[in-house]
Order: sequence, then structure tokens, then C-alpha cells
Amino acid sequence: MSQFSRSATAFILMLLLALPVPLAAQAPSQIQAAGSGLPPARDDISDWQARLELAKLLTESGRHAEAAEQYRKILRDKPDLAQARAGLARALFWSGKPDEAAAELSKAPTASLSAEDRLLQAELHLAAGRHEEAIAALRAYLAMRPADVKARLKLADALSWRKRLDESLVEYEKVLAAAPDDQQVRRRYARVLTWAGRNDEAIRELRKSLGQ
Repeated sequence: MSQFSRSATAFILMLLLALPVPLAAQAPSQIQAAGSGLPPARDDISDWQARLELAKLLTESGRHAEAAEQYRKILRDKPDLAQARAGLARALFWSGKPDEAAAELSKAPTASLSAEDRLLQAELHLAAGRHEEAIAALRAYLAMRPADVKARLKLADALSWRKRLDESLVEYEKVLAAAPDDQQVRRRYARVLTWAGRNDEAIRELRKSLGQ
């Protein structure tokens, strides 16, 4: 290539680099920022979001009183934030304040409750002896977490306490299907069979629990 050709090529490249980049080739955030006269948006974390994360970490660390304080600060500004309301209820429950926890959780819209919130709700009802409410909460929880055997056993027990024996037996049978070697569950199942007047079946289950 002659000296003239090299110079011409370099000049053309300089012209191309000086041309503006087409809008189509720019990132959407750059186009938006250019149109609004503002710098590109950042993924900023608001104060309430940071406080919510802090409250969660405090709860996980067992510092429930501090967590409750942070949740209350959030709720002063965002009283309808169900996540904070349920978090406060959980912190209060683990602080040994079940009545306050139940009061807070009752303020959260039912549709906004997560599976874990439903389980907490059931625990609060059970602690207060509100078995029908606990049964409803456990059924709602198990609709979301059907494989939770411990929660299903709580449901079976609660149903038996309310003398809803046929429903209770159905739940015990589901638990035993998942944990056939749990002898204590089998004995509780036998006890409810006895209450239902099904003595022959109760005898059979008790024999199984004794390895006979």
C-alpha cells in the first residue's frame, strides 16, 4: 500500500470515529438519561428496605427485641407493609410475647401472609388454645407446604382435640405414610382410633408400635 493510500485510510477512520453513535446502538438507560437530562438510574436501596434487611438479620441472630424495634420504625412510615407486620409478630413471638404477636399478625391482610406466616399464625392459635383457628391456619399452610410432616401432625392432633376424629385419622394416616417407623405417632393414631370406637384397629396399631 502506497503512502497516499495509508494516509487516506487513516483519515477515513478518523472521520468514522468522530461520527455520533446511533440511538439504536445505545443502552436503553443511556437513551433515557439523555432524554431526561439526568444521569443513568442506579439500583439504590431505600432506608426502609435497609431497615427491613437489618430487622431480618437481627431476628436470625436471636436479637428479637432489637428486631422488633426496627420493624416498628418501618411500620410507623409504612403501616400497610405486611412483610414488616409479620416480621414484628415473629420477633414478638420469639421474645415470649405471643399475645402481642397475635395482635400484630391479625393486622396483616390474610392474602398477604406467606407460608411461614401461616405457620406462625397456627402456632399462636395453638398456644392460646384456639384450636379451630389453628386448624384453619394449618390447612392454609399445608396447602402451600404439603410435605411438612411436623405441621401435618400438629393438624392431626388439633383435629383430635376438637373431636373431629375422622378428619384427624386421615391426617395421622398421611403422617404414617411418610414416617411409618415413628412409633409415637402410631400410638397417638391408635389412641384416636380408640376414641372413634375402632378398637380392633387400635389394637393392631399398638401391636405394631411394640414390634409385635
